Amino acid sequence: MNSCFHREDGSHLFPNLCMTHSPPLIIGAGPVGMAAAAFLSRHGMTPRIVDKRAEPSKNSKALAVNPRTLELFEASGITDKLLALGRKIHGTTIHRNGRIVAEVNFEELEHRFPFMLALSQAATERVLREDLAERGIEIERQLELVDSPKLAEGKAELVHVETQANESVTAPWILASDGAHSLARKSVHVPFPGDTYDRAWVLDDIPLATDFAPDRAHIKLQDDGFLFLLPVFTGEEKPGEPTLWRVLGNYPEPLAQLTECTPIGESQWNSSFHIAHRLVEAMNVGKVYFAGDAAHLHSPVGARGMNLGIEDAWVFAELVKRNELSLYHQQRWPVDNAIVQRIRTMTGFVKGESFIKRMLRNFLAPKMLHWKSVRETMLKTVSGLDHPVPLFSTESEEPPTEEKPRSRRRDRDR
Repeated sequence: MNSCFHREDGSHLFPNLCMTHSPPLIIGAGPVGMAAAAFLSRHGMTPRIVDKRAEPSKNSKALAVNPRTLELFEASGITDKLLALGRKIHGTTIHRNGRIVAEVNFEELEHRFPFMLALSQAATERVLREDLAERGIEIERQLELVDSPKLAEGKAELVHVETQANESVTAPWILASDGAHSLARKSVHVPFPGDTYDRAWVLDDIPLATDFAPDRAHIKLQDDGFLFLLPVFTGEEKPGEPTLWRVLGNYPEPLAQLTECTPIGESQWNSSFHIAHRLVEAMNVGKVYFAGDAAHLHSPVGARGMNLGIEDAWVFAELVKRNELSLYHQQRWPVDNAIVQRIRTMTGFVKGESFIKRMLRNFLAPKMLHWKSVRETMLKTVSGLDHPVPLFSTESEEPPTEEKPRSRRRDRDR
């Protein structure tokens, strides 16, 4: 039952919290949820998008926009805005014992965007928010999904974080882009199998004085792990100020291992976290569909997290336009599964937490990167071009194949 608060004159105190029906609902206004709203709006649909946070996060988990994302945003004009803010990353350099042991260059990609775009997630989100505002789509903040037993039927229970006013919403569909701890996923009891590494990873965003090229990503192989360095750009850099770098390692105090770099300012952000590789068993249950971290998790190796979620959002919007949402699981689950497994394998080599893996990583992998086929595989994985997007095509392309049967439990929930 709705709990609608009224003024003495009978008008609603929180009018937006007293609706009984809703347009399509997007839960979570991170980059994936906002991208979905942007794609849908260009198909003439105005979804409702809610987020429990009072304001956007100023910290950036993702630091790079890959070529696949740039091409998906290109028709909307968002790509041009991102390119105006970010910096091109032309390749990756791998270091060990003070010398360069291998390099991979994005110029080898046969693509109109043969680079990664270094741009903080906060800046990418800012561009998306501004785009939505221009299209008349407002993010409703401090609205949180709470346990909703009938969510699979499109019935969501929302609560205002500050006032505790609640609202029952009935939507034709719900896109859950509410992150790794998705309450939407928990509400419909969809399994999220996978594994989590015991060893914490640590990151630090800090200005550095270094000879490392700022137009490349750098991987420094250590005896007991690795360091990853990437410049952080927000589009608001001032001339002459030192470059901010993301330093990431799979052990405590990664800055202590940076003999080639000297911190020249205070840390902007530091955090420790545990890496998980997980994928939902079903990309939808009934009228609830999952995208981004609500659907899949993997390590930051490969820079696919935000980018893969934006691809989920693009495919979802295309299927809505075609009235073919029944194909969402078939279109996305095999792709997301293959990428999660590929990133898990890459992460195992990079982190080198066993003697055998360290030997393979330190001596075999750099030699293999001189092979064109190995470089192509790595480039396509990092760039997001390791698979086609069937719906990203001309109208003459063949339609998606029919969905394969799921387990009986999933079919029953749909």
